[in-house]
Amino acid sequence: MAKSKKKKKSILFRVLIFILSPFSQQVRYLMLKLMKRFRKPDDGRPIIAASDHILGEILLPSIFATFKSDKFRELANFKKLPVAEHDRIFNELEVAGVCLAVFYLAAIKSMRKLEDYHFWQNVEEHLPGQLQRMLIGYGVDGSNAKLMKELIDMRRKEYEELSEISWDMTEEQNPEFRTLPPQMKGFASKMQAAAIGTADHIRRGKIKKGDPLIKYLIYWFLDMRRKMEKFVKNL
Repeated sequence: MAKSKKKKKSILFRVLIFILSPFSQQVRYLMLKLMKRFRKPDDGRPIIAASDHILGEILLPSIFATFKSDKFRELANFKKLPVAEHDRIFNELEVAGVCLAVFYLAAIKSMRKLEDYHFWQNVEEHLPGQLQRMLIGYGVDGSNAKLMKELIDMRRKEYEELSEISWDMTEEQNPEFRTLPPQMKGFASKMQAAAIGTADHIRRGKIKKGDPLIKYLIYWFLDMRRKMEKFVKNL
């Protein structure tokens, strides 16, 4: 009799999960909105939750989709590369996605409401470390997860330095660029620098002028930026 009751409870539990699973994302998002709205200065949970959302709902799905894309694999010459290179390229995409999100948050934090400035600044600073913790949660070795964060920090610095050149060149050549707010000029320059740098790392320093992979990465970045913008605006 007891076993029968346990079995019924187990079946009911699975049915409830099946019914509620399509709404789980909406529930988590609603909880995040409430946490952010009623957060206290010393409460880090909304920052962690926002970082988790950016990684789990925006960046990682987009990174996986890009990595599996036939067009991307064609541009990256996957057929000619060993599996070890595939793994390295995936890591570069992962790093690029996080850098893009960090650059975007750094650009828009001063354009949000004053009370939100420090929130988005904290999310920006927390994001790379949250990926490290998330990777460990997925079973990645702690030392490898740490190396990923270190690679993100290194690439971020590299792309920021490259963006200074990109800014000057774009301002000289593109009249529309000159009309952008300084924050968006900085973001656009860093996005372009990240696309060039990521393509260069994927090709191991063998990119050429007009490389179509750079254009592909820019469109990918723009898609992630659009999703980030929607998330930040609505939260």
